[in-house]
Amino acid sequence: MVYVPIHLGVLKANRHVPPLYAVLQINLGFWLFPAIVILTLFLLFWDNLINHPKVSTVTFLAISISLFLFISISVAMIDGYKMIDGQWLPAFFEPYNRLSLEYYGDVPLLDEVGLYHFLKNYSQPDIFQNLSGHTQTHPPGGVIFLWAFSKIFGYNLISASLISILFTSIVIIPIYLLAKELYSEKVGRLSIILFLVMPNFVIFTSTSMDGPFSVFLILSIYLFFKSISVPKKRIAICLGLCLSFGMLMTYSTAVIGLYFIVFVSLSFIFNRQQFHSLIKILSISLFFFATFYVFLFLATNFDPFGALWASIKKDEAGMGTGYETVGRYLNLSIANLLAFLIGVGVPLTIPWFNGTVKSIQLSRDLFPLSYLVTLVIITFSTLYTMEVERIWIFMAPFIVIPAAKYLHSRSNISDLRWIISLMVLQLLLFEVMLYTYW
Repeated sequence: MVYVPIHLGVLKANRHVPPLYAVLQINLGFWLFPAIVILTLFLLFWDNLINHPKVSTVTFLAISISLFLFISISVAMIDGYKMIDGQWLPAFFEPYNRLSLEYYGDVPLLDEVGLYHFLKNYSQPDIFQNLSGHTQTHPPGGVIFLWAFSKIFGYNLISASLISILFTSIVIIPIYLLAKELYSEKVGRLSIILFLVMPNFVIFTSTSMDGPFSVFLILSIYLFFKSISVPKKRIAICLGLCLSFGMLMTYSTAVIGLYFIVFVSLSFIFNRQQFHSLIKILSISLFFFATFYVFLFLATNFDPFGALWASIKKDEAGMGTGYETVGRYLNLSIANLLAFLIGVGVPLTIPWFNGTVKSIQLSRDLFPLSYLVTLVIITFSTLYTMEVERIWIFMAPFIVIPAAKYLHSRSNISDLRWIISLMVLQLLLFEVMLYTYW
């Protein structure tokens, strides 16, 4: 096997386009046209969604969710139809058909053994060694999610793909509410406009389970800041349960926990009064987070620590630890950061960074500052070995909200139009020129 000189591990010199985990593949077929039409209409009318007086909050959110669905599906369909099990099916079905790799392939196993046995023996050889590649590196929530909806809509590619996109569209609401809670109504709306054409979220929502995984993580961020402004016990309880559901879906929930720890630590330095309130909020949330897993263990004997350890060893066996040598550690860490920033949109990273710096300088705003610290820690932690342009899509609020605040403060419609237009261009170029596997 030939690796690129920087020894990233999963990237092969004769195939991939480092630092992205993608393959050069040109798609200029008929299905590019619907995507161009939808994105052109978006470019023509997005400012009406922000500024038109007749567009209420409910209308704005409903239209935004609809746009999210149309944009995600149309962009995924740029790859057209592909031969799957002897049938020509839409391209965004393809990942769910890789039964040896994807959570979808484990639904029949869960259905056969039952939910109790599946959870009880999740990390044991009789279950774990029969799971697909991605499921082995994640907790059981992804399979349970698809299994639960298969009971309603049947076990088929159409229901699995569409329910993933529909469920992910929920994130529109907490992102808007979070931006509005932190800053203003206009920043909330502009955040959603930027989010709707965020390249990595659009591309991977319709072709991976990372979209559904992001729902509880993004919701927990909103609940955290809501509990600060409205310090009520029920919000802290909801936060704890939301984090527990998130951890059942993806171990990346730990990143959100780290963000909360960083935010609380910085509050101790800059806002001692807020610090005491945060300790109370997170104590309640942690209690109900732990209580959820205690009840889950008592009901099913599910061992979250055993599942985590099995996933860690499986991931290390395939990807390495990331710190085999100093060179690989530095190359991998820097490549992770570059892949993520490219994935969220090169035009978006400029207002995000400028907005973050400006907020820190002028008001010591802990929302972007805490994220910047968290991003540095996670980037250089080796907890992730590439593919972060997909895995880190749950970080979207931390990017689009500071960028939206900065662009709103500049009151320069020309700059805003250029950034949104360039993001649409990058989105189209990525989908036309790259095959992103998932």
